[in-house]
Amino acid sequence: MRGEPDLGTLRVVWPFVGRVRELEDVMSALTGADEKGAALVGPAGVGKTRLTDEVVARLERTGLAVRRCYATVATSAIPFGAMAAMLPTDLRTANPLGRAVEHLLSEQLPLMIVVDDAHLLDDASIALLHHVIRHGHARVLVTSRPGERTELWQDGLLRRYPLGDLSRAESDLLLERALDGPVDTRSATLLWSGSAGNPLYLRELVVSGCAMGALRADDGIWSWHGAIELGGRLAELVQSNLGRLEPSHRHALELLAYSEPVELDLLASLVREEALDDLETRGLIRVVPSGRRVVVRLGHPLYGSLLRTTCPTLRAQSHQRALAAALEATGARRREDLMRIATWRLDGGSPISVNLLAAAAEQAWAAQDVALAERLCRGAVEAGGLNRVGHVFGQVLMHGRAPDQAEATLADVMSGPLSAEDLSRLGATRSMNLHFGLGDADAAAAVLDHVDVPGLPADLRDWLQVVRVIEAAQHGHVATVLESTYQPVAPHLTVHLRRTRALCLLHAGRYREVAEEIAAYEALEDLSEPDDGALRMRCFALAFAGNLAEAEALALTMHDRTFDELAFTGATSLFGVLSFCARMRGHGSQALRLAREGSPKTPSRPLIFDAIALANLAGTAAICGDATLAQEALARAEKARRPAWRLTGTTVSVTRSQVLACTGDLRAAADAAMAAADECAELGVHGNEAMALHNAARFGVDTSQRLTALTSTMDDPMTAAYTAHATALADAAPTALEATATAFQRLGATLYAAEALAAATGLHRARGDARAASQASARQALLMRDFDGVRTPALCADGLTHLTRRQAEVARLATSGLTNQQIAEQLHTSKRTVDNHLHAIYGILGVTGRDELRTVLGPS
Repeated sequence: MRGEPDLGTLRVVWPFVGRVRELEDVMSALTGADEKGAALVGPAGVGKTRLTDEVVARLERTGLAVRRCYATVATSAIPFGAMAAMLPTDLRTANPLGRAVEHLLSEQLPLMIVVDDAHLLDDASIALLHHVIRHGHARVLVTSRPGERTELWQDGLLRRYPLGDLSRAESDLLLERALDGPVDTRSATLLWSGSAGNPLYLRELVVSGCAMGALRADDGIWSWHGAIELGGRLAELVQSNLGRLEPSHRHALELLAYSEPVELDLLASLVREEALDDLETRGLIRVVPSGRRVVVRLGHPLYGSLLRTTCPTLRAQSHQRALAAALEATGARRREDLMRIATWRLDGGSPISVNLLAAAAEQAWAAQDVALAERLCRGAVEAGGLNRVGHVFGQVLMHGRAPDQAEATLADVMSGPLSAEDLSRLGATRSMNLHFGLGDADAAAAVLDHVDVPGLPADLRDWLQVVRVIEAAQHGHVATVLESTYQPVAPHLTVHLRRTRALCLLHAGRYREVAEEIAAYEALEDLSEPDDGALRMRCFALAFAGNLAEAEALALTMHDRTFDELAFTGATSLFGVLSFCARMRGHGSQALRLAREGSPKTPSRPLIFDAIALANLAGTAAICGDATLAQEALARAEKARRPAWRLTGTTVSVTRSQVLACTGDLRAAADAAMAAADECAELGVHGNEAMALHNAARFGVDTSQRLTALTSTMDDPMTAAYTAHATALADAAPTALEATATAFQRLGATLYAAEALAAATGLHRARGDARAASQASARQALLMRDFDGVRTPALCADGLTHLTRRQAEVARLATSGLTNQQIAEQLHTSKRTVDNHLHAIYGILGVTGRDELRTVLGPS
């Protein structure tokens, strides 16, 4: 980071990102022999002017004379109004068009005419451009809104290039360059969603966010704090795009602002059909299919923000009462309908029953909408319905980092007059809060014993038993808990046991079976929505088994879908998956950023996931060489551990050895790794045991036999690579280490591949085999070329056999099977140059041809 950005710079000099294909296409249309020009067509704010600036800068560097003009509403009624600056002051002749053309032709250099907002041009200017283009007097580039003044491209005069919104990747890159630093994933998603990929809106969000302090840098990472609020220039831009609205149009848009996405039939029952047709034609609303329904959305997310901000309070309440009444009239048949009705009634000031609030709160909790669930619960409590929502409210408070408040609330409810059935339901919730929120396994078990009384219905007795199994999965032996997940229970509770079974299999390192178990119970339950808890387990199973690319893809998909639900505790574990994958690839800076995002920021009461997140931060900081941060994060992780969470705590133990290695104390690191492995073995957490044993091997202990024994139940490729690495280190076998590096490289775990090659290089040199040492060293150097901020005891960047970037590129293409001529064509150079590069590469690596080169460099 280079400090806070200058707001003036942010507003004026906005980086040019993406649009590479569009830029090349437009340049071809302006410089090709048979081309006449181009029209950039797109809605306001998509970057037409910014792309035009880049084109003009390129053209001017070629010596082309560029004449640029800007059409406006004010000049649209004046003949030649927009083009007045490039024309003579007096056009009062019998043929003003001819005079204008004559003046343009007096230019000495090849001429390029650029017109911004050509949809606002007057008829005379359009006629002039027609004449200039048809007769080849000048090349022309215009920008325009879609659907307006289309003569220039519909008549075939200009090649039309539609310009759309930025992709998510382009938006993220633009943010990082504009702010000169990384933006955390949630904030980047929030800004991309808020701007809908519109670069102009994105820029104004950044400028206003920095000005108000909502967007600021913490620990070198930019974050958005609070909700997006419209004001200043951003509000003016959004209002300008909305334009002047008739009362019926505003009524429809305001209803949509409080309800989107809403069924077309529901909205149509409250507004005139003609108004919806007009709004869709103007692009202010979108009518889109959603499953078997047709729903309506606003044309841009910021329209809703502005409409809600400017809507008077009484009118807003009236809108929401009308929406609630209209939905109730349909029968409220869909799962989310009760949540919508309850929310609209609360916001509209309508009377609302405790039963409706309680049912809606249960739906919101099931949908993992924590904020809404809490609001509905509090509404029910205010209406005297604490006993109706206590079981939901307790879970909401726990996941909202208020387990003490949850315990007090549930204890209070349970002290009142309740039936045995209600008491058992509340007791189950209270027990889980005591166990997972407060970390008190004994108190949790005591509550279950207290409410598990004779005479309960069978399904409630089963539920209490299921809760015991769920809690045992965090402090009991994995094999024992796994066996208990097969006990018979009521059919609707089976999913909870199978989810716990998948967790046990994950702890046991039986990663393939995790996926199989999740797939089996998802098919059995016929889930209409993805089970986020199951998907997170699948992410970890994929990552730990060595399927890094698949794990990353799934984690990113989940994160993009649930970014606004990250208050839900477990969702932050996605950062752990992404950080782990980045670490395995040697992308230390990225891994550290993700680990920071996923770790708790405040020293509030820790929850069960916090110890894992903090351990991940400590381990990531360790491989990046930041001993201070690693030790601080490890200390916080140790403090976050609870006896009730023994299995979670093993992650902290495994990390301790990495932090010690970062400080340079390898003997202590090795001892800590072995202690962690023993702790994991005692609990049956073989996945973490394998990682601990691999760390111990990296720090000098022979763990090959124990790892080999683990492979009898762990048949994943990553554990196999751990075992091969440990065995090769114990045997001091450089050739085996090179083979191990290839195995790690195929998995994408290039960090460990580089460590294996570093060890192989040292052994070759110790045996006096300079040629083999040079080859292994070159492979290590090629892998580490893509590393970023990684430092481990086994890696040494000094004295490596380096190929130049061009040599490395030629070598990669040569090992892929291309001929020298094909390589030359791909690199836009001569075959002789490629021949010379390959000759130099063979000399550096001590090989005689492509076959040996492929063997030395491994997979491309």
